[in-house]
Amino acid sequence: MKFPVITDEVRKQRLAPPDKKVRVVIDSDTYNEVDDQFAIAYALLSPERLDVEAVYAAPFSSAFLANMMGETVLPMTSVVAEGMEQSYQEILHLFSLLKINPEGKVFRGSPRYMTSKEDLVDSEAARDLIRRAHESDEPLYVIAIGEITNIASAILMDPTIIEKIVVVWLAGQPLHWPSAVEFNLGQDLFASQIILDSGVPVVLVPCMTVASNLTTTAPELETNLKGRTCVGTYLTELVTSQLTQKMGLNWLSLFNKTYCKGLDDYGEAGVPTTDTAVSPSRVIWDISTVAYMINPTWCPSSLEPTPWLTDDVHWKLDSNRHMMRVCKYVYRDAVFGDMFIKLNRAPQ
Repeated sequence: MKFPVITDEVRKQRLAPPDKKVRVVIDSDTYNEVDDQFAIAYALLSPERLDVEAVYAAPFSSAFLANMMGETVLPMTSVVAEGMEQSYQEILHLFSLLKINPEGKVFRGSPRYMTSKEDLVDSEAARDLIRRAHESDEPLYVIAIGEITNIASAILMDPTIIEKIVVVWLAGQPLHWPSAVEFNLGQDLFASQIILDSGVPVVLVPCMTVASNLTTTAPELETNLKGRTCVGTYLTELVTSQLTQKMGLNWLSLFNKTYCKGLDDYGEAGVPTTDTAVSPSRVIWDISTVAYMINPTWCPSSLEPTPWLTDDVHWKLDSNRHMMRVCKYVYRDAVFGDMFIKLNRAPQ
């Protein structure tokens, strides 16, 4: 596949942090965890900065975690198509809680992942993205907070949209990390490689040490959200229902075997355990992308050469590659403060 070539000057302009209200679509595996729901609601309640034109349901399954850990430690389906449909229905539920009409705004995405870099998957979401990309000369920002087959497929269907969109992508790990392995990127490898190799302008928000700063607890949510609005109560209960000792221990094991693998030289002695108890918290990863769009100063970033993503899910650095913007940190308190205020403006 031959993709349009964007000049360095145009790419730099497209990757400049947004400084005004912009057009946005969101691509989300909404039902897989608890963070997408916060991100979608936060974006929809930020009309002063984001004109959210559509939300797409992305596929997901538990296969990635099962393959990495030999078990599934988070409650989710093992069927990719079912994951997409669950996400679609969850998006509709959020629109209902927010009293927003979803007609013409919510679309089903791919029922499967790409099986090669040529294997585009047709879907309502991919076709809608293509249509909206061409509707204006203003760039369309794609907030990507799930497996990225919908967006990669749209690029394969119509490569010219590369000149029309900017992908703000929660995926992978910092470029210096031992591995790039992460849920969104790891189980949708071919689509992820297309995003990096096609030349589409990308703002990458890595997980560990960046989006991972966005942790919250039951007392914080119950103090700031619960009982104030329908969506605030729903989001609080979604998180607090999972903040158990068992889930907290599961997260220790999950991080050790996946995202933090290779960080130490302790061997088996490095497996995190506790003789007392954990104090459960939850990372609300996906709001990082929305926060970048609302106020880029909350997410310090810089231009870096785009790495190659290897077949064994590692970054391969190459100074000759086209540039991408990479977020390096998130000022957690500013993001949560802004989000809580906006969620509390939602309908009762």
